[in-house]
Amino acid sequence: MIGCDIEEILEISPECDERFIDQQAVPELAELNIGVSGVSTLQDYYKVGRKSPMHHALLFSVAGEIEVTTEQGVYKVGHGQLIYFPAGKPFLMQLKTTQWRKVWFELDDIPKWRKRLAEQPLVVDCRQTHQLYHLLSLLYYEKSAELRQPLIKQLNGYIKQSLNVKQHINVEEQRLNQVIDQMEAKLHFPWTVDDMAKLAKYSAPHLHRLFQQQFARSPLQQLIEMRMQRAKYLLANTNWSIEQIAEQVGYADVFNFAKRFKKSVDLAPGQYRKSKKNE
Repeated sequence: MIGCDIEEILEISPECDERFIDQQAVPELAELNIGVSGVSTLQDYYKVGRKSPMHHALLFSVAGEIEVTTEQGVYKVGHGQLIYFPAGKPFLMQLKTTQWRKVWFELDDIPKWRKRLAEQPLVVDCRQTHQLYHLLSLLYYEKSAELRQPLIKQLNGYIKQSLNVKQHINVEEQRLNQVIDQMEAKLHFPWTVDDMAKLAKYSAPHLHRLFQQQFARSPLQQLIEMRMQRAKYLLANTNWSIEQIAEQVGYADVFNFAKRFKKSVDLAPGQYRKSKKNE
């Protein structure tokens, strides 16, 4: 077996930033049978091996890529993916990009988790990576037990969603949603179809077919639609200049933005803003 030669290894660069959240800091984690968790930004070098871990582990990859070796084989785990390690089974993780950002949880080895993880694929695409990253970051700093309660409830919900085997059936839909999420978060980025295809781990023609099936638009047409929707919101709800809004939604040339906006909305940006102020 591939993982039989894995030994206990701990090689972490001083450049790595790891923030631990345990039951002493957040006692509510005990309610979820989570021993310790954390958010990590790993860079320079990072190599961790475990021969027979006492706990199950969930790792959510937020950005970058890690190479993982287990008894089942060698896996590349990248952005928007979840990998889990069963208690008692060896694994090795090695940094393969300049930086890897992750959220992780050590789960108590109890029937609740054994049953839930028994049907879980080792590596799956997961939409909850960014939510968990920000949620756990909030928990790290929150000192009020009262304010932690809704965060713990959300945490439990996101973990349940990520381990819902049914949601992993349609991999194409999940990857498409991840692309949409990233586009929406970075509308100012000069997206190309190749960028989107690389993010989705599909060829450009296949991604084009998926967008046509899901949205009846090409990837670039969907990007334009998302940019125009954001521009409409900013024009109606902020006092930013049209130049600033154009830049926020990915148009360095305000005239190009105005032309595209009028074609999409049938009003110039200034006219649209005025119409909304008069409502």
